Amino acid sequence: MKRVLIPLLMLWMVAAVAEETVSVYQLTGAIQCSEGTGIPPEEAADLLRGQGVKVVSAERRTLPQDVANSCGAPTGEANVMKVVAVDWSAFLSENPDAGGYGIWVFDENTVQIYKYDGTLRCGMGREISLKEMTKELESSGIDVVTSRKGEDGLTHINVCGASTGSTNVYVIDRGSLPAAERLGFRLLVTRELTQRIKPAGTKPRQMGMAAPSLPQDPEKPREPDPTPLLW
Repeated sequence: MKRVLIPLLMLWMVAAVAEETVSVYQLTGAIQCSEGTGIPPEEAADLLRGQGVKVVSAERRTLPQDVANSCGAPTGEANVMKVVAVDWSAFLSENPDAGGYGIWVFDENTVQIYKYDGTLRCGMGREISLKEMTKELESSGIDVVTSRKGEDGLTHINVCGASTGSTNVYVIDRGSLPAAERLGFRLLVTRELTQRIKPAGTKPRQMGMAAPSLPQDPEKPREPDPTPLLW
C-alpha cells in the first residue's frame, strides 16, 4: 500500500506545481469618446489559449492608475486573466516582451515606486536624498512605509553628465499610486513580486540574454539584473 501511496503523492505534488497560477492583464483597446468596449474578456482569453497558455479565469477590471481624461485616450479598462504559471513561463521564453501583457499586481496592499535621485556621472547633478524625496511624497498626503536606495540595473553611457541609474525606492499604500505617479514616480515591479510567474528552477530567457546552452565568458563581468517594470 505504501508503495502505491508514494508515487501518487509525488504525482499530486507535480500537478500542484503545474497548476500554480499568475494573474496577467492587457488593456481592452477601448478608447474614450468612441463607441465600443474593446476586446471582451473571453476573447482575450482565447487569444492566450491560442498561444498555448491555459487560462483559468478572465474578467474585466479597471486599471487603478491615473488615466488622462481626454478623447482618444484609453479608458483604463483591462482584461485580467489568471493563467497557469508554467504555461506563462513558456510564453515568456518565446515572447521576452510579454506580447503587451502585464503582471496584475494591483491586488497587493502596498506597492513599490521609484524615481531617479538626480545623480549624474562625474559628480554632476544634485542627489536628492531619500529624506528629501520622502517629504515630497508626504506633502501630497502619501504615507511612506519604507524607503531604500536602488539601481535601475540598466546600462548607461559612460560619459560625464549621463545618469548613474541610482534611484530612490519607496513602499506606499496601493491607493496612493495615482497620486505618486502625478509627482513623477513610477511603479516598480520587483523580481520577488514576480517570482510566482514561474515555478522554482525555471528561468524564462529575457531579451538580450544568451541562450542557456551557450557558455558564459568567465572574463565578462556579470551585468546587474534589469528592473522589471510592467512589460
